[in-house]
Amino acid sequence: MEKKPTKQTTETTSEPPESGISESELAIVLDPELKDEKQKAAEKAQKRKLSTLRWLVISGAIILSGLLRALSVHCFVIPHNFAPGGATGVATMLQSATGINSGIWMLAINAPLLVAAFFLITKRFAIITAISIGIQSGLLLLFEKVNVPVYADNSILAAVAGGIVGGAGIGILLKVGGSSGGTDIIATYVYKHFSAASVSWFIFALDSVVVFISFFVFGQGLTPVLLALTEMFASARSNDLIVNGFKSSLKFEIITTSPEALSKEIIEKLHRGVTVIAAKGAYTGADKSMLVCLIRRSQLSAFRKILAHYPDTFAYISTTNEVMGRGFMSKIL
Repeated sequence: MEKKPTKQTTETTSEPPESGISESELAIVLDPELKDEKQKAAEKAQKRKLSTLRWLVISGAIILSGLLRALSVHCFVIPHNFAPGGATGVATMLQSATGINSGIWMLAINAPLLVAAFFLITKRFAIITAISIGIQSGLLLLFEKVNVPVYADNSILAAVAGGIVGGAGIGILLKVGGSSGGTDIIATYVYKHFSAASVSWFIFALDSVVVFISFFVFGQGLTPVLLALTEMFASARSNDLIVNGFKSSLKFEIITTSPEALSKEIIEKLHRGVTVIAAKGAYTGADKSMLVCLIRRSQLSAFRKILAHYPDTFAYISTTNEVMGRGFMSKIL
């Protein structure tokens, strides 16, 4: 009896052809909403990362500011018996008169002003300023206890060095939205509520009163006054350099009859954008063009060489601050 051959059936599982697409990518293709959710999650993660970086920078800036201002007062101001303007000057005079550390006086003077700033200006401004003043005051007390060395030689050099170091600390603090306290808090309130055009003169007037009083407190004639003025000038210059100097640029406005060739050369050689504005000479009535261009200071020499090729060109230059955007400094804080 013949055996009939049995048919063997093999079951094969159907597998999708390999196409180089992962399962997650395939799921996104099949479900577009999943793609939107992943994009939103990525954007949130990026925002959290930037927010963390931002607060780390702000925290570091506040600590550095307090350290620099404490070093300025302890190492350069107090050993030479002069009082710079503002709350720092008042605290220095009070330490000279009572022997109590200026750090304690800084807290006492600024405490009511900070409470007022919290309600009348902004909470962020008051908190940042309070933390920085607390760090400065604490460091002044610490420096006295551990006997941090001071500069006791040349008084003029001490005033200049104190101004540079203290001004840098104030500039750093201003960059993150705080202030050095004292007269700066009063000036910020005046500026916010009354839009005073001469706030700088208002601060100068308050600081001048402090400097004038120091003439009678220290009893050394005009020397403390002159040292205080020297410190204030150096502080203002250092402050300005921190706040504006590192991101200032040069703005050129150029009147020319060759706008296409000149703008093309600027774009190709300096990699800077140019804005072309139609212009007309009032005296000649001739149609011309005005080119507006922002460059870095380091590009000034190259820019002048380009302009030298166009003798019919009239140009003038001005300094600009707070330049932000593509090709220039971006704002993190």
